[in-house]
Amino acid sequence: MRTRFRPTALVLISSAMLLTACGSGVPKDVEQAIQVSGQGEVTVVPDQFRVGAISSRTGDDITAMKSDVDEEINAALNLAKKLKLKDRQITATGFTVQPEWQWQPEKKLIGHRVQRDISFTVQGVEDYAELLEGLSQIGFTQISNSTAELSDPSAARTEALQKAVADAKEKAQVLAKASGRKLGAAVLINQQGGASPMPRMVMQAAAEDSSYKQAQYAPGEITITEQVNIRFHLK
Repeated sequence: MRTRFRPTALVLISSAMLLTACGSGVPKDVEQAIQVSGQGEVTVVPDQFRVGAISSRTGDDITAMKSDVDEEINAALNLAKKLKLKDRQITATGFTVQPEWQWQPEKKLIGHRVQRDISFTVQGVEDYAELLEGLSQIGFTQISNSTAELSDPSAARTEALQKAVADAKEKAQVLAKASGRKLGAAVLINQQGGASPMPRMVMQAAAEDSSYKQAQYAPGEITITEQVNIRFHLK
């Protein structure tokens, strides 16, 4: 006589096996692992600088104002040639004309503003300083805040990542030893992203020697930060 199992019996047997395997309440791989975070920092001196400048005039004679603005922009382009900047390092916009209003005691058109913007990317603090001095001598009074950065940050980011991994491993070894275990291989690594805030450029006062008239510029430093989360096996 052949015995037949009912579906309900199969469900009960499967459920019993599942409860036995998970009797501890925590999956085995989690019990045998530790997860830590690590951070790495690298401080570097920037080697690339971005500078923006605005040439503008206000008044009634748009043609004359445009001529003055174009003259300043052309002088700035000649300065860029002197510094041997390439075309890709210079951006000069077309001119814009906007109305100028008087709002008090009543709204009234008092003229127009003609404006052109130009921006530069230079390598090295020496060219950066010479560019600012040159723009000032040309007559630019609106020079936007400069930013400093790395022309190629890949090497610094790689070093910061290596430090972050080493930091995480050191923490994991301390925790493993404290719990009476040994640290195994890393089984999961997640990069949490990084940051590299732009330093503010600093213009130092000229030296006391009156013969030294050019300002000094300090490029500051950039701190590149990387973070990781790593899961290690425990032995």
